[in-house]
Amino acid sequence: MIDLHNDALLKLPPRKLLPYLRQAKADGVDEIWLSVWTTELPNPLATIKSKRQLLDQIYGNPDYPICRLHIEDAWFLTPDNLETLIALRPHSVGLTWNAANNLGGGAHSRAGITRFGYQVIKRLESAGIQIDTAHLNRRSFWEFARVTTRPMVCTHTAFNSMRRHPRNLTKRQIQAIIQSGGMVGICLVADFLSSNTTSCGIHHLLKHIMYYKQNFGLSSLRLGTDFYGTEHLPYGINSYVDLEYIFQARVLGYSVLHQPIVGYQIGNPTASKRILVTGSMHAREWITGLLIKKFMHHHTDLPSDVLILYIPNCNPDGVRLVQEGLSPFFYRQSAFLRQVNHQANNFNLWKANARAVDLNVNFNASWGHGKQNLTIPAPANYIGPRPHSEPENRTLLRAIKHFRPTVSLAFHSKGDVIYYSRIADRPVAKKLAELCQYQPKLSVNSYGGLTDYLALKLNIPAFTIEVGADKLKHPIGGNHLDEIWARVNKLLAYFFNGA
Repeated sequence: MIDLHNDALLKLPPRKLLPYLRQAKADGVDEIWLSVWTTELPNPLATIKSKRQLLDQIYGNPDYPICRLHIEDAWFLTPDNLETLIALRPHSVGLTWNAANNLGGGAHSRAGITRFGYQVIKRLESAGIQIDTAHLNRRSFWEFARVTTRPMVCTHTAFNSMRRHPRNLTKRQIQAIIQSGGMVGICLVADFLSSNTTSCGIHHLLKHIMYYKQNFGLSSLRLGTDFYGTEHLPYGINSYVDLEYIFQARVLGYSVLHQPIVGYQIGNPTASKRILVTGSMHAREWITGLLIKKFMHHHTDLPSDVLILYIPNCNPDGVRLVQEGLSPFFYRQSAFLRQVNHQANNFNLWKANARAVDLNVNFNASWGHGKQNLTIPAPANYIGPRPHSEPENRTLLRAIKHFRPTVSLAFHSKGDVIYYSRIADRPVAKKLAELCQYQPKLSVNSYGGLTDYLALKLNIPAFTIEVGADKLKHPIGGNHLDEIWARVNKLLAYFFNGA
């Protein structure tokens, strides 16, 4: 993973920056361009020098990503201090920020490259320093494109075809960068990704990525997160862990409240072993989504005959309700949800979706025959008005039809149990149980679940893995993730080796 724009270098003190960078490396980041935004600095060169010294301390240390020094807005340059900046060895320099300066025109101006700006471009490039086009307006971009001798880079942006914004690249600009052999970094700024300037979802980001992928491929696309440089990240993205497979992600469908259900398809598209991995079907069991992301991070080099479709969060509305309670997001549903929850404000035990349907009793596999099934809306066990009535489940069915799994692992919590629905699947269930020291159990009187549907209706080997000891209380918190992972981390690999 490469991030072409991160502001942590300026925003975090060294005692916090270095652990942050170590964690970034652990989360799969190979290279970060760390920015010094100079627009509001009284003495930019002094700050740049101190940051250069800090990065020199970790240079070559394998515990950290490759850290490149980036200068955002070179307004302070003069003929007298240009060589001083070059001596500080920045990897890249953005000539402007959003306004015009003595070098060129920023995104919110109409100015072009100045005479001194052309001199700076020539000298920086002769010194091997990359010019960043991210904040240039269209005029300055094309004036720069005519004189540059290096591959062009735009470190953090989005795409004008998806969201009109002066900071976003047009199709012609993208083509020019690709033709030069350069790179584009997709950013996480809400204002660039959607018409809502303060909030957006991961699906807005994925729409920009899919646009780029369909028109230009992915070979030139990188991240340009703007972490620590933007206040409003897309909902569902908090760190690099959430971005590791973002270019392989796609929106499979949407929830009741139009939150995206995201799938990550990893591996060989023509593989014979096709593993479906699902989590967070029940809202209070959101730890299973975190667990699936650990599997994604762990299995980065799959055998050539394996393809995995990970769906970490099958119930995004329910998970959000458990984690946030009746936040403003639920304002249209709040009266209904409060009534179903018996007027209680605590939704920690909620299993259902935003229509109070338990998704794991809504599949058409002896639907409505479970002993605990309910026929009215409830925090758990309501079967819904009909099989597959919920958009979340219909999304899963479409994904299953397209993906054609040869085995399914549905992660739930809790009990340290592996359930299976067919006698024929007992040998595999026993093997899986041995790997994690769980108990294999034939599912009895449990109908309408995803595992039931796949096994009994589609004849696909399917298993429900109930992670976490039964003594734990719902919802199982993230502090138990490592101990659960220690038990289950070998489960997927079992299917890589001939099962």
